[in-house]
Amino acid sequence: MTSLSRITILTKPEVQTSVQVYCLQCRDAACERVCPVDAISRDRNGAYVINYDRCIGCRECAYACPFGAISFEVEARPIKCDLCDGEPECVAVCPHDAIVYMEEKKAARELKKAKAAGVAYGLYGGKETPEYSRKKAEEAVEYLMELVEKSGELDV
Repeated sequence: MTSLSRITILTKPEVQTSVQVYCLQCRDAACERVCPVDAISRDRNGAYVINYDRCIGCRECAYACPFGAISFEVEARPIKCDLCDGEPECVAVCPHDAIVYMEEKKAARELKKAKAAGVAYGLYGGKETPEYSRKKAEEAVEYLMELVEKSGELDV
């Protein structure tokens, strides 16, 4: 069975920035709260998973997600990151190690370090000057921090 990507790229043209969007596994997940048939629940790895036997395809979970991390495939089945049973496949197949899976507290520390250093993970390449890259990295980190702060999940 072919699996669809659970990572979406959100582009903000006014700052020439693209950010990957994926399920943040929120502590108080809006998708779980709004599901009328309780088809979304946490698994033993802390990931929210969708029970497709219960899901009726109403899209309430997608509308409720503040990050746009839930999309729908052709058969109107919702798809979202479920951490691949604790071993995310995207991490395993990423050829440049641009995707890292780590404990939440460690991730929060890494984001703080990135913000302090003006570094964004894997967002830039090409021939920009160091000053241009630094400025774009700061903008990208700021935008990413806005997304994280909206989640209310990480104390960064």
